[in-house]
Amino acid sequence: MTTKFILPTLAALSILVAAVSPATAGKPDPGCSAGPGQVALDQNWTMSAYGLPTNTTVNLITTYPSGAMLTGPVSVAADGTFSMTSSSATGWPPEQTGAYTYQFVGKVKWPQGSFTQSYATCSVSVS
Repeated sequence: MTTKFILPTLAALSILVAAVSPATAGKPDPGCSAGPGQVALDQNWTMSAYGLPTNTTVNLITTYPSGAMLTGPVSVAADGTFSMTSSSATGWPPEQTGAYTYQFVGKVKWPQGSFTQSYATCSVSVS
């Protein structure tokens, strides 16, 4: 007898979830990727992010293999994407091997450089 009540309840729950899902599935969670993920010294790579907010400040924190960091605002496209091409030749200092990490964050507070919102992080390895 219990089975007869569980199945209709599960069916009703499935319909409810299906009805709610399209409203929340309209925008993907933010993310980013760097390709290729591993490159040789001075070889170019492309870093792309998606799902970023378009109505607020978005900053990009670039961390170089040396540990040096560069932080600044980026212009996010109307569809929430950002893309750039880089290489180890543009590093700080240039010609470094190791991991280049890109982190998209919200508003950065100075002078300490802290932030409360992190959207996406990705990296590329240079050897």
